[in-house]
Amino acid sequence: QGHMRVTVENVRLIDRVSSRKAALGTLYLTATHVIFVENVSETRKETWILHSQISSIEKQATTVTGCPLLIRCKNFQIIQLIIPQERDCHDVYISLILKYEELYCFSFNPKLDKEEREQGWKLVGLNEEYNRMGVPNKCWQISDVNRDYQVCDSYPTEVYVPKSATAHIIVGSSKFRSRRRFPALSYYCKDNNASICRSSQPLSGFSARCLEDEQMLQAIRKANPGSNFIYVVDTRPKLNAMANRAAGKGYENEDNYSNIKFQFIGIENIHVMRSSLQKMLEGETFLDINIQRGGLILLSLRCKSRVIFFEVSCISLVKQVREENQAY
Repeated sequence: QGHMRVTVENVRLIDRVSSRKAALGTLYLTATHVIFVENVSETRKETWILHSQISSIEKQATTVTGCPLLIRCKNFQIIQLIIPQERDCHDVYISLILKYEELYCFSFNPKLDKEEREQGWKLVGLNEEYNRMGVPNKCWQISDVNRDYQVCDSYPTEVYVPKSATAHIIVGSSKFRSRRRFPALSYYCKDNNASICRSSQPLSGFSARCLEDEQMLQAIRKANPGSNFIYVVDTRPKLNAMANRAAGKGYENEDNYSNIKFQFIGIENIHVMRSSLQKMLEGETFLDINIQRGGLILLSLRCKSRVIFFEVSCISLVKQVREENQAY
C-alpha cells in the first residue's frame, strides 16, 4: 500500500484485437507498475504493465464516454483505457513515469551489502553461455584483447575469436571497422562446427582496404572446417550501404577478400522495422478496403511485407548454418 500512487475506479479497458465488450475495473498506479483489475468477481483478471516497458503515453480527446488514455509498450502491447473523469485521467497521465531516472529501481535501496548487490550482475554469465554452445575448442578461443574496453567500448571485455587471429590482427581489424566493432563470434553450432560472427561495417569508402581485416575474415573461414567459404551478409539495403561509402564507410569488396560470398539482404533500419511491426500488430493490415482507405491499406501491406521479408531472411540464414554448415 505504501507504494500505491493513484487509484481510479470504473475504468474501462478496450480490447483492440477482438470485438469483446470493454472490461470494467479499477486502475492502480504503483511505484513500479500500472495495474488494471477487472470487476468480475469470478475471474478478477489482472493486467500488469511494468513502468520500464512503457514506450509512449497518449492522452486523447475527451468523449461522451470518458477520457481515453493510450499506452504503447516496448513489447508492442497496446493498452487503451477509458477513464470516466478528465481530472482523473490527467492525474494518471502526470503520474506515469516519463524519464528513466524516475524509475523505482534507481531509488530503491535494498538492505544488502555491496557484495550481495553485485551478485545481480552475475545472473547471466557470458562465458557460461559460450561454454553451453561448445567453445572454447580447437578452432575458437577466448581473448582478452578488449580488457578495460580498450579496443571497443561496446563489446564485452572478453570475446571469442578464431585461434589463428592474433591480437595484432584483431586490433588492426578493429581500426578498419565502424565504432571499432571487429568480427567476433556470436553463435557456434557444436553439431556441425558452423558459426555466426558479427561486426560493424568496414571503413572501406570507395577503395580502401585493410590487410588485418582481410586476415581476420580468413581466420574465421579456417575456424569453420566444414565450409570452403564464408557468407558476408550486409543486412542494409544496397542503396544505403552505397551512400555510406561517401562518408568513408561502406561494405566488403569481394575482390579484396578471398573465399567470401557477399550479399545484401535489404532490411530497413530499426526505426522503420519497429514502426512496421507496430502497425501490423495494431491490425491496420485487416482494415476494410475502400477508396478512402486505399493509401492506408497500401501502407499496411508494405509494413507486413517488411516483417515477412525479415522473418524469411532469418529462416534462410538459420537453415544454411544448421543444414548446410555455412559460416557467417
